Amino acid sequence: MYYDPRVCLPLEMTTTDQPPTNWRIVRMLGKQRYLAYSLLAFLCVLPFTHGQPGSRLMIYSALALVFITGPLAVARTRVSFRATCVLALLVLVPGVASAVGDHEWAFKASILVGVVFFAFLAALVSKELLFEEADVTAETLWAAVNVYVLIGLGFAFLYAALSLFGPDVFVGKFMDQTLRDQLQGFVYFSFVTLTTLGYGDITPNSAFVGTLTYLEALVGQLYVAIMIARLVGLYIARRG
Repeated sequence: MYYDPRVCLPLEMTTTDQPPTNWRIVRMLGKQRYLAYSLLAFLCVLPFTHGQPGSRLMIYSALALVFITGPLAVARTRVSFRATCVLALLVLVPGVASAVGDHEWAFKASILVGVVFFAFLAALVSKELLFEEADVTAETLWAAVNVYVLIGLGFAFLYAALSLFGPDVFVGKFMDQTLRDQLQGFVYFSFVTLTTLGYGDITPNSAFVGTLTYLEALVGQLYVAIMIARLVGLYIARRG
């Protein structure tokens, strides 16, 4: 048994970033495939919330699955697990409060923190995928899917956040509706941009937002190229 002389405690007790592999819930639900199921469920539910009574509550009910499976999927360290949990709560609690009490400020706060949550979660999953994985498995493929979807959602929340400060930063479809309905439009616009489809029914109306949209398209193309190269390289190295 090794001890840290500074605090006279076992070294493993003082290292706060040891992976919580002994947590049963992480072993049960801390899989990339469960995060993927949650993300795909949210994307499938989102269109049916458009213009419906209680749509905001439906959105956050669907997102609740992401807020559970997301932190568990990146629970390689206690720090990353706790950080994602805190961010998830800071998105979920104001969002539900805005749905129950119709507090617009709470919904705006939820959108702003949502940008950080999805960006942070995408960064953690991509870090594991690019630098820690040593083989191509089903979980590796699920992780690759998750990063792509998280990038799209991160940009969608970013566009929604920007619309809070400048209602005219976008023009076109959905832009004359309430923010909760615009969110569905921003998710649509983000993935259309990420995949470089570019239908043109929603367009940026400022140079800054225009720059973000072509950067998202660039990220989408580079991600596919880099990830394919990474997965092929892992497969060849493992079989070689």
